[in-house]
Amino acid sequence: MAAKLADRLGQIWFESAEPACRASRSLDLASYQKLARTMLVAVGDNMRQLAAGAQDGPKADAEFAAQAGKGAIAELRRLSTEPVVKEFLVRLRSRAAVEQMQTYLENIERALLLSRVEIKGRANPLASGDADLLQEIEKVTSAPSDYVDANKSKAMNRFLELLIVAERTAANTSNQEELLLWGPGKLMVVLEGPLKANCVMK
Repeated sequence: MAAKLADRLGQIWFESAEPACRASRSLDLASYQKLARTMLVAVGDNMRQLAAGAQDGPKADAEFAAQAGKGAIAELRRLSTEPVVKEFLVRLRSRAAVEQMQTYLENIERALLLSRVEIKGRANPLASGDADLLQEIEKVTSAPSDYVDANKSKAMNRFLELLIVAERTAANTSNQEELLLWGPGKLMVVLEGPLKANCVMK
């Protein structure tokens, strides 16, 4: 799924690049698909660094222990090794990867829009309305809850309880002011050079 979204972005950049410039540099569709994958990784790194910088791990751990009880961190780790939970986590990570990819695409397209870069199309299926991709995304995003419904157990229920607390405490202890200072326009430091080198920007 992530590869399909990256290739779609590459296709759009290929179509948006100035034809004479593209030809003079012998840039084919594969070149733009490779560029898209590289840029998505770079944008992901940029956004993850921002999120990591806004998080306070020790404070979140302390708050988690206060809400979930002494030994909850060790219990969460132990439960994550249970076979039924491990299978759930595989699906959860797949969903997270697709959701992250959509976030990266949305912010790349917003950054280019803010910089008045003319792009012929939208890669984010939520914006383009690509029914086939949206159906695939729905299948991946619903997989964790579908798996839980089919595999109810004491271990799974307790893991989900602790996971909800962990996610809540991580959000509550992060530096929201720092996160609010960020905007998609700040991605141009990542995007501008490669897109100019590949004839998408002038």
